[in-house]
Amino acid sequence: MEKLTFFPECETGESNALAESILNNIKLPIAEHGFGGFWFQGVAKSAYQDYLKNSRKSLLTRRVLRSRGGVFASSPKVEQLHEQYVTRVAPTDINFGEALRLESPYCYVLCENGQPNKARKLFNRYGVNTVLSWPLKHFASDAWSGRFTLLSKHSFDELDLTGLEPTLKHAQMSLFEHFHNEINPYRQNNLFNQTAIKALKMAATGLHNHEISQELHITVRGVEYHLESMRNKLSASNRANLVHIAHQLEII
Repeated sequence: MEKLTFFPECETGESNALAESILNNIKLPIAEHGFGGFWFQGVAKSAYQDYLKNSRKSLLTRRVLRSRGGVFASSPKVEQLHEQYVTRVAPTDINFGEALRLESPYCYVLCENGQPNKARKLFNRYGVNTVLSWPLKHFASDAWSGRFTLLSKHSFDELDLTGLEPTLKHAQMSLFEHFHNEINPYRQNNLFNQTAIKALKMAATGLHNHEISQELHITVRGVEYHLESMRNKLSASNRANLVHIAHQLEII
């Protein structure tokens, strides 16, 4: 796992180099606890309930929850592992939903009925014997949290977890400082139309629909459509409530 990388939805050479530098700084302290790799992402507080609900009308559908957007991986090898997990294994894996619980760390179950499951077979191909999901409270948001998925070649009993949480909190702070918006699960590009986001930002400043239409070069009806779409997606009761929710989720 020699080179570090990340893969948010919008990637640039400059941000990729910065992420590599940050990940390099946090990789060693995490490795001292027995973990050879990890990926990090933001997880909505409602993710587990949305996963159980499994409604196509939910903002966070199961397909969205399995998205690769906003995920930072400790190496190209881990990036590849994550992609294979979310596309091939996660749709039927008992661990995926359980790891969305944000109350406490969760160790993946890799055997079922005395037999290795699909997750174990995949992780073992990468030399991983223990997978530990570790959620961390967001210091400034009640809507979502950060989560490390930690990978180790050691068995769980061989790991030293003493002092791990402070190490992860420090690592999360470093990532939030530079990539807060990219990590936010509500700011992934597949959730909202970008024109709708621009219209909502303008509405939040007090602009009327005809003023927004002039700024965005779309019809007033187009503005109304975008704002109504956002209102429906966020289950807002009216325009003011929509702006309030968008601020809470840090969408605007």
